[in-house]
Amino acid sequence: MKTPITKEKIQNHLHYSSWKYILLAVVAIFGWNLIYTSTAPQIPEDKKVVMGIYAYGEQENIDVYMEQTRLTLLPEMLELSAQYITPDEMYGDMILSTRFAAHECDIYILPRAQFQSYAAQAAFMPLEEVLPDLVADLEAAGVSLSRGYRTAEETGEKHQYGIPCASMTALQSMLLCDMSDMYLGVLFETENNENVLKFTEYFIRDMLTQSGIVLEAE
Repeated sequence: MKTPITKEKIQNHLHYSSWKYILLAVVAIFGWNLIYTSTAPQIPEDKKVVMGIYAYGEQENIDVYMEQTRLTLLPEMLELSAQYITPDEMYGDMILSTRFAAHECDIYILPRAQFQSYAAQAAFMPLEEVLPDLVADLEAAGVSLSRGYRTAEETGEKHQYGIPCASMTALQSMLLCDMSDMYLGVLFETENNENVLKFTEYFIRDMLTQSGIVLEAE
């Protein structure tokens, strides 16, 4: 004889078994995301340039800028994008280090403490060597670069590992976050050096020009 299903039994079942349905939903969502990630078309590393910003900010403005720049400056690239990396007190630096280790971003905009830490590890390109004209023009225009000049702990060599963002008021207006103590550096080894450096030079010149700082023509 079958036990009749009552409203009370259904309520008791849901009360004691609801966690199973929640777990099932989480597993289903995770599985779907995993399938999507593994099957979604992957853009080759030499066809994209990614900038990581360790801050909270406005995504829409930078997305529009990056796409417009891609179309006019690097139309052969399939992706020119910026990603915010949340500076969470507990997990922020761990996530940032994971991004560095995985080479997920080509260019980073970081607060002073994080910039100095990675610069000491020589994690960035020496800009006076790879972009000498840009550095010379910034110095000629009176842009202060000294705080981006750091010593690598292993070699003891000093290089211009980053460009201080304090003078880039246009960047602050676009991202809607404080740039007064942020630094822009280029990852030492990327899969797309030529285009990464081309974008970096254009971006810095453009942000400073929009900020009212006159630089020599490229």
